[in-house]
Amino acid sequence: MPMRVWRASHALQRSTALPWTSQGLISRRHFHATNQQPIWYVAVGLGFTGLYLGSRYVMRAQERMRRREAGLPEEDDEDEYEGDYTERRRIDRILGLDVGSASLRLATASPFSSTPARVIESAEGLRAIPAAVAVDNDTELVGTLAKSLQGRKPRHTATATRLLLGRSTESIAADDFVKTLPYTIDTSGERVTMELDGKEYSTEWAAEVMLDHLHSVASRSLGQDHDGFPAVITTPASADERQRVALERLAVAAGFDLVSSVEEPVAALHAVEELVEADDEDEDVRQALQSGKPIAVFDMGGYVSSFSLLQRQPSGYSIVSTQSTTGFSGALVDRLLFQRVVDKFYQEVGIDLSIDHLASYRILEAVETAKHELSTRKSTDLNLPFITADQSGAKHLVQKLSSYDLARVLEKPMRDALTLCDAVLKDSGITKQDVAALVLIGGGVRSDFVRTELERFFNTTAFASKDFRPEEAVVVGAAEFGRKLIMETE
Repeated sequence: MPMRVWRASHALQRSTALPWTSQGLISRRHFHATNQQPIWYVAVGLGFTGLYLGSRYVMRAQERMRRREAGLPEEDDEDEYEGDYTERRRIDRILGLDVGSASLRLATASPFSSTPARVIESAEGLRAIPAAVAVDNDTELVGTLAKSLQGRKPRHTATATRLLLGRSTESIAADDFVKTLPYTIDTSGERVTMELDGKEYSTEWAAEVMLDHLHSVASRSLGQDHDGFPAVITTPASADERQRVALERLAVAAGFDLVSSVEEPVAALHAVEELVEADDEDEDVRQALQSGKPIAVFDMGGYVSSFSLLQRQPSGYSIVSTQSTTGFSGALVDRLLFQRVVDKFYQEVGIDLSIDHLASYRILEAVETAKHELSTRKSTDLNLPFITADQSGAKHLVQKLSSYDLARVLEKPMRDALTLCDAVLKDSGITKQDVAALVLIGGGVRSDFVRTELERFFNTTAFASKDFRPEEAVVVGAAEFGRKLIMETE
């Protein structure tokens, strides 16, 4: 897919219509206009010049990569840039944006520094922000606040909205997974809407609120309270053009200077590539990444998982074949563990907690935490006092969950995941023996059971490194990809 460039100079014209956006779809944010005094003319002119130079630099980097992908000879930039180091320094950081189905992440990298890309934390100290939006008494909530409202008012909170973005009403109406979401989704009109707090909202609105929040996190962390952060946004490997463009448009509306978009498994390989370049012990993986042989990337996400086969081409990594499923995900594991806990409580006490929204939310939070703990421990305890009450008094939920319990609930979904891998292999004409490297990403692959089953299926050991965080591979890789894109002209 040709990369798209959003020119920073356009962001300075508040009244100018945005390119490739429909009227009324996008609302601009972060502008605070005041009357300019003559004394500021020179300063404003210098600011315009800086943004122009930085934008022109990104545009030339984009054009060079486009020509390389098309097999065209590259232009010689040496004369233009000779002795002009100041212009190169105009873009001193690039952001990676990951709008996942369950979490939002943000990373930054410096094009002119060897320092690895780093994940930006939220004001609450979170490296992953819940991908949730909510409306309560006409007040918009996002992230942790939105998710916390879900327990008390489940029909006020929307989750997994990225899976709805850019899709037709017909495809969503036929999607069984959508029917499991706790809020109302209307597909009867020309576009998909969500009902929150008694009002209708578009899926574009939800994505814009989340991206706007990421922009605020970037401004707080990097000390810049204005539009114009150069950024690369990730898109699902199986996303079509309509879905990719929807994300790109909304990233621009939130105030980011969109340099490019990159598919999630491609971004992950850029993250792996940076790690192996810095680690002499990963020579086998380095050779596999550069060999042109097939590379398998399995991504276990919050609400959807995917399997992709990629190959290294002269222009970079390309996806040979990919498929995704909602039948294997972190949220599904949470629901299965939830049902196991609820069933056991019913057997012991005779009360069905699944019909109690607040109790259900507390249990879901507890099993999600337990699931993470079981990636490093054999067992963990659930202790939820005053979970409910009957005529005899208050009831407390006290149970133990083990790695065996986790493996039991994962057995059938894991078989479905391996069936997905088989389908992608068959579609591509590639065999398991052809795969040169296996990369596992997403928080769910921290499970020993998941990792072991995938390694057994491919008969190889998955990439591992002490500095590799599978849940952050996509966002870190997006920042690294952006760094390389800018450095192309050096």
